[in-house]
Amino acid sequence: MDSISWRLRAMRQLAVATLLTALSGAWLGHACAATLDGQQFDDTAVLSDRTLRLNGLGLRGVAWVKAFVAGLYLPAPTRDSVQVLTMPGPKRLRLKIMLDAPSHELTKSLTSRIARNETEAAQAQMEDRLTRLAAHLDSMGDLRVGDTIDIDFVPERGTVLRLNERFVGTPVVGDDLYRSVLKIFVGDKPVDKRLKEGLLGGGV
Repeated sequence: MDSISWRLRAMRQLAVATLLTALSGAWLGHACAATLDGQQFDDTAVLSDRTLRLNGLGLRGVAWVKAFVAGLYLPAPTRDSVQVLTMPGPKRLRLKIMLDAPSHELTKSLTSRIARNETEAAQAQMEDRLTRLAAHLDSMGDLRVGDTIDIDFVPERGTVLRLNERFVGTPVVGDDLYRSVLKIFVGDKPVDKRLKEGLLGGGV
């Protein structure tokens, strides 16, 4: 083979290799997990036979103390908090713990924030169910850095808790209860405005 033919062949091979690398990189970029503050989240999650999309990520922290990174999974992406709260179908709120703490601290925060976001009448209607959900959270015991908590909504079952992929307690019925939990994160009175903004990213 003469030098010109060899160079042409080499250039073609280089062009093909470059194209394959670019396509591979694009595919990997789509498939790899989203990351915030070192915490990785899959782009999708399967719940109740539905594929949910990661809508956004947000960090909950005060000053230099970082409590957790949250990821919100929805059937369809949105930047509208009202749509998040009213959207039908399964949903997942995933918390990746970044601070050693007893789970009852999370329970206290959840119940106090629900009281801040809901009317007395709504709280009274959910009282027994909220007590059950709080007991499930308390039963998790001491949370450690690296733990993962899933707060799922499963139609026909209600709010389902998992700690490190293991179910905690039993489902607590009512989409109103799950909506109250979501309000803590993306409602009109969120626990952290930056956290809310991150979760309403509309797809990451």
